[in-house]
Amino acid sequence: MNELDTLTRLATLGTARSPAPDALPGLEGLVLRALEGLPAEKRLLLAAGARAVGRAAGRTLPVLDASGDVAPPDTLEVCPPRVSAVLTELLVSNDGDVLREAFERMTRARRRVPPELLPRVFGLKDRAVRAAAEPVLGERGPWLARQNPEWGPATAPDAGTAEAERVWAEGGPEERRAALTQARSSDPARARTWLQTTWAQEKAEHRARFLACLDVGLSPEDEALLELGRKDRAAAVREVARYLLARLPGSAFARRMAERARAVLLWEQPGTLRVHLPDTWDAEAERDGLDKPPAGVGQSEHWLIRLLEAVPLRDWEGWFEATPEQLLAAAARTDHGVALSEGWALALRLGTSSPWASALLAFWSRCESKVLDAERAQMLAVSVLEQLPPDERAARTLRILARAESLPSLDRALPLVPAPWPAKLGYVWLQAIRELYDPSTRATALLGALRRAAIALPPECLANATDPYELPPPLSRWSQELHRFQQTVSLRRILYEELKP
Repeated sequence: MNELDTLTRLATLGTARSPAPDALPGLEGLVLRALEGLPAEKRLLLAAGARAVGRAAGRTLPVLDASGDVAPPDTLEVCPPRVSAVLTELLVSNDGDVLREAFERMTRARRRVPPELLPRVFGLKDRAVRAAAEPVLGERGPWLARQNPEWGPATAPDAGTAEAERVWAEGGPEERRAALTQARSSDPARARTWLQTTWAQEKAEHRARFLACLDVGLSPEDEALLELGRKDRAAAVREVARYLLARLPGSAFARRMAERARAVLLWEQPGTLRVHLPDTWDAEAERDGLDKPPAGVGQSEHWLIRLLEAVPLRDWEGWFEATPEQLLAAAARTDHGVALSEGWALALRLGTSSPWASALLAFWSRCESKVLDAERAQMLAVSVLEQLPPDERAARTLRILARAESLPSLDRALPLVPAPWPAKLGYVWLQAIRELYDPSTRATALLGALRRAAIALPPECLANATDPYELPPPLSRWSQELHRFQQTVSLRRILYEELKP
């Protein structure tokens, strides 16, 4: 194409002002003349599309020198044909969750991806799935990736390499964040230096996400950088900085918040809690988050939550020599019970505690709706469940499934149990599905988890899950979802049958 060819002039000047395209040469000219009678704008777009396709199709393919670089022989055995068929189906449907599981199973079984599927694997956009695939690409995989710059490795380079420095300096936001996270795992000081060097030039949204990477390998050496974040002009950056400073034992921020909290909450035996909030705070306290509340939140509520979320829960037990149940019972007798409970719930991020989780969930279950509305109770319960270890989440969800507990609701609890589910939870869920007979809140919760269960059911439950089953007519609108569930489970079952460690 010359500097401003006829087709470009047509697009630039507009079809009403541009010269007649009758003499336009090449494929685009043929298309324009063949489409005479159509609106000029449509002819122009179709001609441009035809030229783009023609140029792509007519590109000369590179010729590899047979005497040059060749792929080394593979040492891993290729995966069985049934697994290859499953991989093909998953790559076509781009089912990242099951693909990642397939690659992990292949890694344990020491099998590799068939060579004809390698280009599809390299075309995956999900970095986590690509990273899971790297151990099963065989020797041919890295060799093939070197032939196409777009097929680079999915995992971030080691912090000490020139490539890592290049990615941090020149990569996109997600590439840079991955490199920073990788660096924090292997060389926290180098990662901190990277961020300190570019801090002033980063956009606010990137400063917040990059600062959150310091959670890996957090140490007192990070305090100075976190203090910059605490004073940042962007609220999102300040939030990240406060959270990490609260997680940093001995930080100046943590000490200040603990001192303020102890001055606000007074414990009197036997089991009386008194709240004494000041009318105002100084400028330093405002920078620490004791500022104006967001819309719809009271001033006292906002301050209490801010204070309590920054103090580890074990400190209250030590200071007041009281159990979580005693502290929450005392909080219920004040005018600030819900705010106190929310602040303590947020403090679970600083260190999880099963006794506190149990006490908080029981407290919210007892609250009347005029004190704590149902939706807020659900949100608070979810925030607590998210902080518990996977086995405890599963145990609590099993009790909710058995109707022994009510918070959070079943539809919110099931997605929070990470895969794979314990076998008992899987069997109970499958049995509950088969006992449904009409629409209800419980039916919606159970059937709404079909996609989650398809990838979370453990190997012991897969055979049971693939047994033929039809939903009763009142629930027939879920039949398609049930069919997809059984298809996914069937694919996973093949992976477990064919890929033995």
